[in-house]
Amino acid sequence: MKTINDSNKRQPRRLPEGVEIGQQFLLRFDDPRVEAGAYQSRLHQMSRDGLLCFDAPGDFRPKQGTPVTIQSLKSHKKSCAFSSEIRGRGRLGGHLPVLLVKSPPRAAAYRRDTYRVNVCLRGKLGWRENPQVAPVEADAVLTNISGGGAQLYTRCRPSSEWVDVTLEAPQSFVEAQARRHLPRVGVPIKSLSLTRNPVAEAAEKVRAQFTHLRARAVAVALRSRDERGPVYSVSLSFRDKQEGCFQLVRYLERQALRRCVRGDEQAAASPTAMAAAA
Repeated sequence: MKTINDSNKRQPRRLPEGVEIGQQFLLRFDDPRVEAGAYQSRLHQMSRDGLLCFDAPGDFRPKQGTPVTIQSLKSHKKSCAFSSEIRGRGRLGGHLPVLLVKSPPRAAAYRRDTYRVNVCLRGKLGWRENPQVAPVEADAVLTNISGGGAQLYTRCRPSSEWVDVTLEAPQSFVEAQARRHLPRVGVPIKSLSLTRNPVAEAAEKVRAQFTHLRARAVAVALRSRDERGPVYSVSLSFRDKQEGCFQLVRYLERQALRRCVRGDEQAAASPTAMAAAA
């Protein structure tokens, strides 16, 4: 294990743009072999050889080369989100266990619209063969999404570069966002009439943010084939930045963090863990 000297000497490398010492991050591991799917950490320093030092549980030992996705837990003008890999473990000042993470290229974009999360959402993909015919619509499954684009699977290969995509946002997200649009004091009883329901109206406005999003199909490839026919992978770049999609990304990340915290609490309260502590 590498010992890192936590000194105030000037370091030869600079932190990536938008990343600051002391910032809190969510480290997420999609590799199923990593028991901790995600955990909260703080960036303590950058080593002299350019590795980012995040504090880590003493018994957490992902293998060198393990992919990791890192995102700032606080909202910034730049999202401070990037993908990287584990380069090893170390001890800061000989005491604090840290994960050593490869620093991303300084040219990487840390914008709100570029950070992606894996999802599994139903959707629709639509396009026009030509302006004189009715649009074609096909079922789709979105596998990842960001404020600037998405990736999906569909059984129909789009024949147009420009497409429209509609996705079904999770109901829990729709309800949470709808509540944010309501008055803080709540909805007056007299407003809940048979002709107007402010709660339902707010929910419909949220769903409308994910309807007919104009996008360019930047890559289309044959993913697989089964008895029903081919499955195509389509990478999309939204024509306009989608604030609704970014909010969905942040919501899903918070949900992942809560699941991680609950899992840690349940493990700590289990009979096995209590016996080990005794």
